[in-house]
Amino acid sequence: MINIKDEALISAFGKQVRSLRKQRKLSMEKLAELANIDYRQLSYVELGQVNTTISTINAIAKALDVSLKELFDFSID
Repeated sequence: MINIKDEALISAFGKQVRSLRKQRKLSMEKLAELANIDYRQLSYVELGQVNTTISTINAIAKALDVSLKELFDFSID
């Protein structure tokens, strides 16, 4: 099994999560609570420090009340 890690994609995804969270005026703590994930895990996602799982991405999307498509609606610099 090959582990592929696209740093630019991971960073852009984290920025999108942070942007959507701020648009909804949610703290990191509140979003983590709504998504039922650890606050530190959300922090790592937003900072682009972790290649998160599909299940976590889905939980974040539900907590933000957005579709998966909207969560990935960003460009990579």
